[in-house]
Parts: sequence; structure tokens; C-alpha cells
Amino acid sequence: MMVAAAVLFGTTGTAQALGPAQANPLSVGAVRQVVGGSALLLIGLWWWLRHHRTRLPRWSSKVGWVLVGGLSVMAFQATFFFGTRMNGVAVGTVIALGSSPLFAGLFDALRGHRPSQRWGFATGLAIVGIVGLSGVLGSAAPLQPVGVLASLVAAAAYAGYAVATSTLVQRGTAPLPTTAAVIGTSGLLGAGVLPFTDNTWVSEPSGLAMAAWLGLVTVVVSYLLMGAALRHLSAATAITLGLAEPMTAALLGVVVLGERLGVVQWVGLVAVLAGVLVAGTGAKAPVEPAQLSVETPTSGGSLDQGNEIQSDVRFHT
Repeated sequence: MMVAAAVLFGTTGTAQALGPAQANPLSVGAVRQVVGGSALLLIGLWWWLRHHRTRLPRWSSKVGWVLVGGLSVMAFQATFFFGTRMNGVAVGTVIALGSSPLFAGLFDALRGHRPSQRWGFATGLAIVGIVGLSGVLGSAAPLQPVGVLASLVAAAAYAGYAVATSTLVQRGTAPLPTTAAVIGTSGLLGAGVLPFTDNTWVSEPSGLAMAAWLGLVTVVVSYLLMGAALRHLSAATAITLGLAEPMTAALLGVVVLGERLGVVQWVGLVAVLAGVLVAGTGAKAPVEPAQLSVETPTSGGSLDQGNEIQSDVRFHT
């Protein structure tokens, strides 16, 4: 499921390339989150009414993780695009996606979940592959420190989302309401960005199609798949599997956009694929049994109702 989500994530660059030329990256990112976040909020509302009818949700300690996840998604949008603008798409993407597994591993370690040796090997293999795939080897172009910092923040934000979501689903909250709450929060934040960006590109047919694909497919479908995968994977392993995203982007560039890859880039692509396969055959994430059984409140609902949720909403890997 995580690899399927990464493949869909990998179509975002090609979708932008085929969309209106005047579309501003920050505007595209904000529109993407608003469309996807709004759709997921509606899905989450439907789920809530189905399970709890008109009862209001009860305040839960898990709200903090929802806010962390939502803020992380929007932080990634802003810092990722800034980093690629400063140092170029190739370098910015390599730094952001290539270092995100390291941050995820660090965050998991801070939570007491020590990454496995298999994860370390798979991550190292995939990062080497991404560097080769980017085409930056041999480049003498100086890097902008501020751009590098922005890309590192984007990497930490991406890992932060994975950690927040995996914490919620591994503690018994079903993937669907978790994803709806987190991405819905990011959509609300994205709505606050739209008044400050030029969004006229959405009125064009190609712009409307791009917004629909980016919002409904690369957000709604992708993040639901990712949320379901995080039920069974540690955040570190999930992020390593997510490195299938740049591999997908490269292949689409060749097949759809007519781009060409050199020998080193093809070797890098194979290395990324090998790293993803190694990570995918690793052990599953530890689940905290004590946190899977939660009392059902007599009045009001809560995302903590793990037993009822898991009986009605099931995802399989």
C-alpha cells in the first residue's frame, strides 16, 4: 500500500508539467491541499455520522497528533517548493526525499522504536540510488545554504506527518478518520494561503483537470493508502518505501515527457527499487497492545473508539 501511495505521489511533477505554465508552485500546493483536504473532511464527516450520528466528538489527547500531522503536511508544501526554487528541482528533491527516512528513523528512535538493520541497509541503498537518479553527480554548481535548510525542513515535515499518522493508527484509530482529520487540517491551513497566491490557472480546463488529479488522487487516494499502510509499518520503513516516488517521477519523465536518463541515473533507479524491495520485506511495526483497547464513552464520540472503528473500516495490505 505504501508503494502504491508513493507511485501516485510520483505523478505530481508530471501533472504540473502538463498543466498551465503560469501555475505558481505554492498556489498549486495550496490548491492541492484544499481540494484533497476538503474531500477527506467530507469523507470523515460521512464516517462520523455513520458511526456516531449527530453526537459531537469528545476532546481527545490524540488531537495533538492530528495537529502535528496537519501542520507537517502544509510545512512540507511550503519548504519543499522553496528548496527546489533555490537549488533546482533535482537537488531540492534529493535532499528532501533522500533525507526524510533519516528523520523518520530519528523520530522513531526518540519514541523508543529502534530502526532495524534491514531498514538502515535499505535506506542507505535507496539514498545512494536517489543521488544517482537525480543527475547531480559531477555538478559543480554551488548550493544555496538557505535552500538546503528549507529542503531539510521539508524532509523533517514529511517524516513528522508519517510519525503522527502511524502513532494514531497504531494506537487503535482507524486509518480513514485519522487521514481525514490530519489532511483535513492541512486543507484548512492551505485555504489560508490561497488569498495570497495567483490562482487564475484553475479556471483553465487543463488547470481544473490538474487540480482534480492532484487533490482527489494524489491526496485523497494516496493518503488513505498511506494511512492504511502505517497501521502495519513503522514510520521509518514507510518513508523508505515512499522513495518509490522519485523513481516513479523519473520513469514518467522518460515515458510521458520524453526526458532521457543517463547510465548513472538508470543504475540509481535500480538501486532505489532494490532499497524499496528490501524495506518492503522487513518486519512489521510494533503495535502497543495496551493502547488498542479503549473504552467507549457513553455520551459523545471519540476517535479513540478503536474496537468499533476496526470492526467497520478495514484495510488490508
